[in-house]
Amino acid sequence: MPRSLIAVALLGMITMPLMAAAPAATPNAWLVGDWMLCKDPDKSPKDTLRFAADGTGAVLRSKGNIETVYRVRESRVELLANANGRAIPITLTFTAARDVLTVHSEKTGANATYVRKDGKRVGECDV
Repeated sequence: MPRSLIAVALLGMITMPLMAAAPAATPNAWLVGDWMLCKDPDKSPKDTLRFAADGTGAVLRSKGNIETVYRVRESRVELLANANGRAIPITLTFTAARDVLTVHSEKTGANATYVRKDGKRVGECDV
């Protein structure tokens, strides 16, 4: 077998597993990053939602961070927050432009919004 053919075969054996191991495009890349509390009629303490590409995240707050896991379904982000060993479900909805996350309080009926910390809508915040 000619050396060039052997080299091509070896190169194929090396690059195929590397290509297979390459991560697929993250379908929710728009969500990954930090989202800050922007508007909150209930005047809750300011916090930030952090979303990682692997479906994990955190609620960053001055009292201490809370670990989360999340998934995106239709026009919702469904979070499970680990609050002292209890899983607290939190549902956020997002706009078609994917630039605002809204959480509705069943207790007060108010809607709080989050925007990307590095986004265009930060100037609209009053929190």
